[in-house]
Amino acid sequence: MPVIVVDGSALALRKHVEEEARALGGEAFSRFMDQLYDRITSLLESNDVADNLGALRATDELIDLKLGASGTKVSKFSNYMRIVFDTKRDPEILILASKVLGHLARAGGAMTADEVECQVKNALQWLGGERVEYRRFAAVLILKEMAENASTVFNVHVAEFVDAIGVALRDPTLAVRERAVEALRACLRVIEQRETRWRVQWYYRMFEATQDGLGKNASVHSIHGSLLAVGELLRNSGEFMMSRYREVAEIVLRYLEHRNPLVRLSITSLLPRIAHFLRDRFVSNYLTICMNHILAVLKIPTERASGFIALGEMAGALDGELVNYLPTITSHLHEAIAPRRGRPSLEALACVGNIAKAMGPAMETHVRCLLDAMFSAGLSSVLVESLEQITISIPSLLPTIQDRLLESILTVLSKPHNTNTRTSGTPSRVNTTNTTQQVSELSGSALEQLALQTLTRFNFKGHDLLEFARESVLVYLEDDDGATRKDAALCCCKLVVNSFSITQISLNRTSRTGGKRRRLIEEIVEKLLIAAVADADVSVRNSIFSSLHGNEGFDDFLAQADSLTAIFSALNDEDLQVREYAILVAGRLSEKNPAYVFPALRRHLIQLLTYLGQSADSKCREESAKLLGCLIRSCERLILPYIAPIHKALLAKLCEGTVGMNANSGIISGVLVTVGDLARGGFAMREYIPELMPKIVEALLDGAAATKREVAVATLVRLYRAQGMLTASTLNKTKSDNTFCNSLLFREEKMETENQDEMAEM
Repeated sequence: MPVIVVDGSALALRKHVEEEARALGGEAFSRFMDQLYDRITSLLESNDVADNLGALRATDELIDLKLGASGTKVSKFSNYMRIVFDTKRDPEILILASKVLGHLARAGGAMTADEVECQVKNALQWLGGERVEYRRFAAVLILKEMAENASTVFNVHVAEFVDAIGVALRDPTLAVRERAVEALRACLRVIEQRETRWRVQWYYRMFEATQDGLGKNASVHSIHGSLLAVGELLRNSGEFMMSRYREVAEIVLRYLEHRNPLVRLSITSLLPRIAHFLRDRFVSNYLTICMNHILAVLKIPTERASGFIALGEMAGALDGELVNYLPTITSHLHEAIAPRRGRPSLEALACVGNIAKAMGPAMETHVRCLLDAMFSAGLSSVLVESLEQITISIPSLLPTIQDRLLESILTVLSKPHNTNTRTSGTPSRVNTTNTTQQVSELSGSALEQLALQTLTRFNFKGHDLLEFARESVLVYLEDDDGATRKDAALCCCKLVVNSFSITQISLNRTSRTGGKRRRLIEEIVEKLLIAAVADADVSVRNSIFSSLHGNEGFDDFLAQADSLTAIFSALNDEDLQVREYAILVAGRLSEKNPAYVFPALRRHLIQLLTYLGQSADSKCREESAKLLGCLIRSCERLILPYIAPIHKALLAKLCEGTVGMNANSGIISGVLVTVGDLARGGFAMREYIPELMPKIVEALLDGAAATKREVAVATLVRLYRAQGMLTASTLNKTKSDNTFCNSLLFREEKMETENQDEMAEM
């Protein structure tokens, strides 16, 4: 019986189900799935929140899997959703359930139309009936997901939604109001996408509802929800709000000094939208009073964060209109980023980047004054994002920011035994004053990972960081944390790749400088290959081989005997994708060092053929078929003498059964892909066509396995294009037997043609 672990292993469950689908026959797999569905049902009916969340995550992972009859799966999952929304009250469960429902509606298409209709009607009834808080919360969650993922069905109910949503927008519970605004936003986007004569009428009814919510004796929660709705109308109703612009602006000004902080926060967030909607009119009539309000908000500790967010958005809406305010803004930013007491404001850090993006070089002097404060706040994702915006908008600051950021990264990455290491590849100084004041939002492994990711992605053009990588990054390939090791591996790969283009200095061993750089790269590549073979975390091994496969600049170093030995070891890695990358890299290196590579790949070819023909493990046979195709694509010179035994092995697998109880769809699909790879590679397949064609057509007409049929179509088209052997009678038989196959054939032929055109252009 399948066991579901509710601690984040839903993805592992999905992989387990995929493996069982390959290994079990039709009836046995059906029993397995029935047990799994029963287990999910029992977890949903549990009173334990963790059990409920685990069942929902499992359902979400299974939605996209092609498991037997789709109608049965949709029916099962729809029933799960009804159980949750009828019986559960925990907000975390309801939020996740709504997302799963949205996923199901998006993936199920027409098959879920009835379920979407049912859920929308229930949600509207819950909004219109007696107030039950968890029902209202669930209702707005459902309506939002249905509007986003099943807009065709939802569109029928827009008029009812417009009448009902006002209740949720004025609900006393903040969470309900906030989710109601998200549902309103989704509905407005549905209206915007469809040309209908009712559009203006719906906008008008929504605006009237907000006016009612802002009446003279309106409650705080009614005012708050109505202001949020006004913001969405400004954003998503096009020109409708133009004639009401003055009215909206007067409403906002009326509540600028409201005593309730929630209302003031909503007003502050509305100001940039009003500015963006009619920029020139705003600058003429409202800029001064609104900027004075935002600057006043920056002095209130509890509201300062919203003020900086609004300030950044305001700069984006008004471009250079804030020039006169820059000295005052800079003063507030400096005080918030480097406060005398308390933690730095991340919102202020982000605001610097947003203003720089909006105002460009006009902000240069002010940003220079803020850099010390920004770096004293410590390394954070917000700081890095802000610095990226600054360097793009104010290129003259790039060298200074590069040096300062490298200092911060070095401070984070300096392990105890590396603290005193200084190299020519690292910054020439470390500002100890800034270092001691740094207070980062992260610590430990999370901070180290951010430093490595920043070193990988930030624009350090002009800096050769090979020595930096050797002295400060390689050590993290041995870190206890798998995610840190992965980031270190990717960072090393990226820095080596960057070094290929940073300088024109030769890597020739006879050049003193070139020889030093070459030895540095060799040392880094050696450590990377050790990790690629020996690391216990498959994601680390995968990421390294993915990087090596993605850049041919490594080839001169990988083609050496020691490096090839490591790559050949990876041909037997436990993970299929790592093995695929190892084959692709080795195949590419056969051009560089054929005498060393061909014997190893020849042995591996024989090993794959043996596994394909004799292994008792269906997973092993399926993977061997896929790897055989990978080898064919990567090293065509090796394959040519072995066409006959390869064909024999592939045909034997096809003859074991392509349809019915004896068929293993995974193995057959892998074999068919390999046949297509042989055809695409230009190998002489003409003499084998009479034996292969009946089996391919048989798989093509198997109504029980859609994926296998698609693969068969692709194989058929490749044979036709490469060998010219697809006869009119074969096509006619295929099309007359199955209309679905006709559409697949047309699609595959079109895709093949497009691929060939792209390659010709390249």
